[in-house]
Amino acid sequence: MKRKFGLLSLVALAGCMGSGEPMVSDYNGRIVKVQFHDVALGTNYKQSPIYAKAVETCKLDGRSDATYQGVKALGNYQGEHVFLCV
Repeated sequence: MKRKFGLLSLVALAGCMGSGEPMVSDYNGRIVKVQFHDVALGTNYKQSPIYAKAVETCKLDGRSDATYQGVKALGNYQGEHVFLCV
């Protein structure tokens, strides 16, 4: 019984660490902010699921692409990546 409770607690804590999927935290029609890990994406950012989420969001207002601007560390290994919709 104690073992099951311990395993259940560990699974619950793992859920608090994040879903593993990028999440849009802010969008104003021109700039989209995507939360995920706090590591800068670099020159190959277009291969990232973070970029894919930004482009998906930019398309809501008819823009077809997103240009990576940088990342802001939020703590707990989370970051907010900023994209300009073009």
